[in-house]
Amino acid sequence: MSKRINIAVIGAGYWGTKLVNEYLALSKKRHDLKLQAIADKSPESLCSIRERFSLPDSMLKKDYDKILEDPKITGVHIATPNETHYEIAMKAIAAGKNILLEKPMCLTSSDAFRLARQAEKNGAVLLIGHIFRFNNAVNRVKQMVENGEIDKVRCLELRWVSAMSPPHGRDIIFDLAPHPVDILNHIFEEWPTKVYAEGRSYERKKAGLEEVAFITMEFPGDIVASLTLSWVHHGPRERTVFIINEKNAIKIEAVEQTITLFEKGAKKEILVERNNTIESEINHFIDRIKNGVPPINSPLIGVRNVTVLEAMRKSLQEDKVVSVV
Repeated sequence: MSKRINIAVIGAGYWGTKLVNEYLALSKKRHDLKLQAIADKSPESLCSIRERFSLPDSMLKKDYDKILEDPKITGVHIATPNETHYEIAMKAIAAGKNILLEKPMCLTSSDAFRLARQAEKNGAVLLIGHIFRFNNAVNRVKQMVENGEIDKVRCLELRWVSAMSPPHGRDIIFDLAPHPVDILNHIFEEWPTKVYAEGRSYERKKAGLEEVAFITMEFPGDIVASLTLSWVHHGPRERTVFIINEKNAIKIEAVEQTITLFEKGAKKEILVERNNTIESEINHFIDRIKNGVPPINSPLIGVRNVTVLEAMRKSLQEDKVVSVV
């Protein structure tokens, strides 16, 4: 019988609740997986989780250290506020746990690098929650690029916008930009070399708490990308990637997992079988722990992503083009 992997979720907010749902559902398909515990400092969040999923009190912990001390727990999925990622993940590595850490990996590239290095030293699995690497539409377009069906790319346009109350204390670049930046790296295997960002804090009136940002990125091969981030856009929520080539254009609706080809005044839908990206990511995490499969969402990816985010913030603060080091 294969060894069972016991996982704990640390963080029971909006995303943590979705993760709990996915782990419970997947454990019915995979008998080598069990959701062992859930931790959150909020009693209200734990009560909500318990009632929604009919969980026993023994699974719920107010202190995540109790999870890290439990030898039965093999891995932890960390879905806590961004500013806590480094401390919790470093403690988890020291406790001998394998980790799936939600994006952004850390709030500084130096912390991200230290975290990656410590996981390497300790032989711990450390994966970063760049969920769109498991998205069938994104991967279909990546395949088209690799096969030469998409070439001579000129420019890219990405929109990550919605109308919502700004999350308390959140920086829009570190909150929204990790996914679109990662999607471009995943598809094209390139990182931006220069960035320029402008933003405005209309609601909170404070630098560092912008609710909208417009970012230009330069990529190798004379490719330029524009990225719009917003919590103040009225209308439909958008998570879109537009790839403009010499003779056509491709639009990815990332959440809906649809692909549209625009060519010679006509448009054509490219069929994609939609998948459950969270389930796919969890499966990869478990298989990485059990079988050592090559990581799709490695800590190296997480570190480089944070480096780009830092350059964007610096550009916004200093109002100048910044090279991505």
